Formats: sequence, C-alpha cells, structure tokens
Amino acid sequence: MSDLAAYFGQHHVLITGGSSGIGLAVAKQLVGLGAEVTLIARREKLLEEAKDELVKLKPNALVHTLALDVANEAEVNRVVGAHLEKRPAKMVINNAGIALPGRFLEMEARHYREQMDVNYFGAVHLTRVAAPHLIKQGGGHIANVGSLLSVMGIYGYTAYAATKFALFGFSECLRAELKPHGVEVSILLPPDTDTPQHAAELAHLPAETKAISGNVKMMSAESVADALLRGMANKQFEIVPGMESRFTVLANRWMPGVVRWFCDSAQGKAQKSGGAAAGPAHG
Repeated sequence: MSDLAAYFGQHHVLITGGSSGIGLAVAKQLVGLGAEVTLIARREKLLEEAKDELVKLKPNALVHTLALDVANEAEVNRVVGAHLEKRPAKMVINNAGIALPGRFLEMEARHYREQMDVNYFGAVHLTRVAAPHLIKQGGGHIANVGSLLSVMGIYGYTAYAATKFALFGFSECLRAELKPHGVEVSILLPPDTDTPQHAAELAHLPAETKAISGNVKMMSAESVADALLRGMANKQFEIVPGMESRFTVLANRWMPGVVRWFCDSAQGKAQKSGGAAAGPAHG
C-alpha cells in the first residue's frame, strides 16, 4: 500500500469547490486511493457531472454531493452539519474560491466583499462546522487552498490577494490551536493553474498583470492536486507545488525588494507600450 493510500484510503474527505478544477482533480485522486468524498459547490448540475466522472473512474466509489454556497453561513451550518452527523469526515479541503482581478481605482466595492465572502469566510464557515467533528473522532486534517498571492501581492489583485493573505493567517493560527487536538492544518500555495476559474480570470487581467505573470509556467490541476495530497500525507503546513513556485516564495521572503523591482519593471514596460492604467471609474 502506498503512503497516500495509507493516509487517505477508507477516509471520508469533504472538498469545497469540488465540481471542477483543483477540487475535482483532488477528488479523482482520492477515489483512486479508496477514499470516500463529498463534493461541495453551488451548481447542482456541475456537481452531478463531476460525480458521474468519479463513478466512471471507479464504479464502487462512495461519492456524495452538496449543492450550497459556502459564503452562506446558515446554509453551511444546516446542510454540512446534518451531512457530517450521518457521514463523519476525517479530512476537509477548503478549495472553493473566486477571482476577479482589476485595478483598484476601477473595481466596484462589491467585488471585494464577494471575494472575501467566498475565499476567506467560506473556509471559516466550513471549518467551524467540521473541526468539532474531527476533534470528536480523535483527529483529522484540514487543508486550505490559498495561492502564491497568499504571501505576495502584485498589480491587479488588491481584492483577491487580500482574501488569500487572510486565509494564510487564519491557517497559521488554526494550525497552532488544533494541533493539541490531533488535527493537522495545511495551506496550499499554487501558482497559476489550468482550470476553468483561471480561464475566466484571464479575460479581466490588466495589461500590467499580464506582463508580470506572462513568463510564469502554468501547472495542471492534476499536478497541483498531487502536490497537495503528498504534502498532506507528509503533514506539511505550507505546501508549494513546483520548483518555480518554491523559488518565488523564497525570493519574496528573502529578497522582497528585488521581487518588487522585477514586478515594477514589467508593469512599467506594459504601460509604456500602451497598456497604461486608466483613471478612476465614475458613475
């Protein structure tokens, strides 16, 4: 039996944002390891399609779906709470997230609230329901899906990066508080990942952001999912997929001035070549 099968096999894992992207890639690997999974997302049709994919992959897989909005605390408490009473879980992967990049002077205030409600408070709501169940069972594991923008900020992501910085701080404090109860906590810091969410995000990227991230190698959802599960099995707190991403994190921590110079230079070139930032939005 592999280390991953030993750690995840036969356990029940909740996955938010489980109908596509990284969440679905994680679910596919988990059912292959013999785990029971519950996929949580807003759209029931996509959840059923995801479930069908998993059952085709492994006909005897135990797959459940919960259609809900993680930003809705009352709904999370009611639906997830009832589900955990029937099907106790050992692990939680808080993967639900949305991203809308844009220049601060042009973005509407509601976009800040929406991203914080899903990316940060969604993880808080789910964790508040699940953590007591994990402790009751004698331990477990909670993994939060952050971003490289959990530890650094770049042009165009004032809304999104703030949510991921908050998630990092939440995860670090949660790790300390839950460790005495036998509950491990991890945070994943993936780079740009080839997912439907990222494809939709590209349409809103300012020219300056494209210039900064243009040379960054995108990872597949499958590679990121594999890194997450291996990091969890090794009980790592901070999981950074890919050598390029690990170098970026280290460079930002040890040489932040150099990283800012590089980003400033890239965005400056974009502005000179015709991608200059617009003024404040009106109306």
